[in-house]
Amino acid sequence: MLNNRISSKLLLLFISLSMLAGVIARISTIMNNPIVKLWKEFFIIGLLCLAILVILPKVRIHTLFLFLAVCLTTISLIYMNLDINLTVLFYQLKLDLILFLFVIAVYDNLLTLEKDMLENYLKKLFKIFILFTTINAIVIVLEHFFSAQFMAMLGFKDEQWGADTGIKIVSTDGVMRSPGLLTYFVPAGTLMLMAFIVTVETRKLFKMRCRLRLILLCLFTVSMVFTTYKTAIIGFIFYLTLKVIEFIFRKYAVVFTTFITIGCFIIFFISTHFMSIYYFVDKYSPSIAYNSILIRILQHYAILDSMETTKQVLFGVGMGLNGTFGLDKTAFNINPLPTDSTYIYLASNYGFLGVFAFLFIFIWVAVNLFKTPSFDVFGIRYIAIYTISIEFFYNNFISSFPTNIIAITMMVIPFVKGYHVKAAEKKEKARKRELINTRAI
Repeated sequence: MLNNRISSKLLLLFISLSMLAGVIARISTIMNNPIVKLWKEFFIIGLLCLAILVILPKVRIHTLFLFLAVCLTTISLIYMNLDINLTVLFYQLKLDLILFLFVIAVYDNLLTLEKDMLENYLKKLFKIFILFTTINAIVIVLEHFFSAQFMAMLGFKDEQWGADTGIKIVSTDGVMRSPGLLTYFVPAGTLMLMAFIVTVETRKLFKMRCRLRLILLCLFTVSMVFTTYKTAIIGFIFYLTLKVIEFIFRKYAVVFTTFITIGCFIIFFISTHFMSIYYFVDKYSPSIAYNSILIRILQHYAILDSMETTKQVLFGVGMGLNGTFGLDKTAFNINPLPTDSTYIYLASNYGFLGVFAFLFIFIWVAVNLFKTPSFDVFGIRYIAIYTISIEFFYNNFISSFPTNIIAITMMVIPFVKGYHVKAAEKKEKARKRELINTRAI
């Protein structure tokens, strides 16, 4: 029980710290300490170890299966990529494997909580999430209006892209894309979108004054706009559209949601593989057409054109060979191409088998959450379909910390609640069976 409480509290601490990622990144670069820079990885491994300690007396079949699947997949990937520099290969494994381990750690840690304990835990998680997203939202607004002072405070002279500073500062048309207390404007914008959705979806579960909830919704919307992250803004419109449809066509809401999701997926696929949508947008906004669409098309085709064999199409051109963030690959005589979308990141590293596996998992999660919306405490089903229909071709969910680990945590929770419900049903059936047998005797 003690290990159980420690691990669950550490998960809350990890999520809290993750929403201060920019602050920690800045501290780590000032200290130039490699251990501090790897705090996320150490934290997740620690959570996993605690989860294992808790379940050791009785190892669950699903945990054993997941471990075996992860181990076999990792061994297979290493074997297929032995011709790649081991530093590059293991750096890539560190980025992706840690997320799989995090899924196991969260599920097993939360599963050890009793039903009543889980409900109280979710209230704490909600409060922590709202608190730190509100702080980030306020900082985003301040950064927008006092961007020169913010840059001066951090000692930035020009745009600096994170390798030396820990924070990736980008400006468009002279306007800084506010990162909040995170490392980049992309996770900041996504976090504000998630905060808006969570605030709306939890209105019946967690008490909050209507006026305060309305103020927070306005704050999250304004701060989302100030990050200038267009994908999140489109996701915001996407979410509002679905809510309006759900309100008007309640009986057929799932059907409409499915068609809209598929439609968005097709449109965003076309926009990143063909020039028609680029030409259309270019008539009205050449800047957006170039920066958001044309560059993405060029990046995608640069990697797709490098897939010359069937093996490369199925399994990728090589783990870690592409991707310009993190490790300086030029030191290993590698000239990487950008992998700024989930789609091309998976295609480059794991081929189209990886692309379809990712889509299958997210579609499976979304379908299950829409089937049992009562289990989806935070409304994360909307983030799931946003990820596959809008963000998939434009930005990288896998590497977008901390929104990736927050989304994973909130996606796991409905399945934990479902487990408790099934366990309670089994106990009730067993009790009734025992009662019938007793009466028969």
